[in-house]
Amino acid sequence: MIRKRRQKEEHAHYYFLVNNRATNYNRKLVEKLASQIRRKGRHYTIYESDSAANLLQRASLACGLRRSARPAPPHIQRRGRVTSLVACGGDGTFNLIAGVALAADLPIGTLPMGRHNNIARGLCDSVEIDEAMRKILKRDYRKIDTATVSGRLFIGSLGLGLIPEMARLLEERKTPWLAFRWSQLGAKATSAVQVKKMTITVDSFRFEARPTIFNVNLLPYSVGLSLSPASIPDDGRAETIFNMGDDSKDLSSFVRLIYRKKYAYGHDVRLLRGKTITVQPVKGQTVYLDGELIPPPSGVLEIQVGEKQLKVYC
Repeated sequence: MIRKRRQKEEHAHYYFLVNNRATNYNRKLVEKLASQIRRKGRHYTIYESDSAANLLQRASLACGLRRSARPAPPHIQRRGRVTSLVACGGDGTFNLIAGVALAADLPIGTLPMGRHNNIARGLCDSVEIDEAMRKILKRDYRKIDTATVSGRLFIGSLGLGLIPEMARLLEERKTPWLAFRWSQLGAKATSAVQVKKMTITVDSFRFEARPTIFNVNLLPYSVGLSLSPASIPDDGRAETIFNMGDDSKDLSSFVRLIYRKKYAYGHDVRLLRGKTITVQPVKGQTVYLDGELIPPPSGVLEIQVGEKQLKVYC
């Protein structure tokens, strides 16, 4: 059972961090939420930018994690201290702002405006804007697990192989709505994966594999697919999803069945749960991290589920 809590203080000051380069950015939706907050007699501040560095800096200043040479304008000071953050954008925006919320021990809400909105789907099983607004206004939150990979925070999922290749393909086309289209996408992505021998450790279990898919999930969704519905417990463990690479079979049937939520992990694609996960070598590969494609932070991916949990409106 998921335990929820409610912010008890009457004062509320929401700080919106808006990524205006998000795929489905819509200023009117931001203003709609702000209007609903105002009608409840609460306060809000909106900061909008197309720069991740600017959003991160402003969030840190708003939460008192950094000092500014200039004091906030009087009209913002009168709103009182910030009591929660709202990430308006996709998974990358949420990841960025979540790091500040975690450090400041503040709840965070999401106004999903990205391409896949995997984190919003994983938290609320929905990407409906009105539902997201309702949860933010209600101010009920739950605590979720977080992890780091070579020191960098992630909230939802990290992938090598299949998932980064699918993410690349989906940058050029619409997200499929039919299972057989997902299957075709999976086959094409599989053919693009450069399979390499890796040493993988999940807690004390160490083994070698040549995986076409390697994913670590704290929340279920990656590229819009619910890979690991068991991720929900928030018990300090992540799901490690991989195949051994014993044959050249593509993963199109896996992708199709995952989309239809009918896949059972077993021999072909396996699932292990753990707190500390390492994989090496990863040089030359691309990492899918909370919706972004990045180079590996180091030659060895060292993934650690953290002790501190993030408060999220859901």
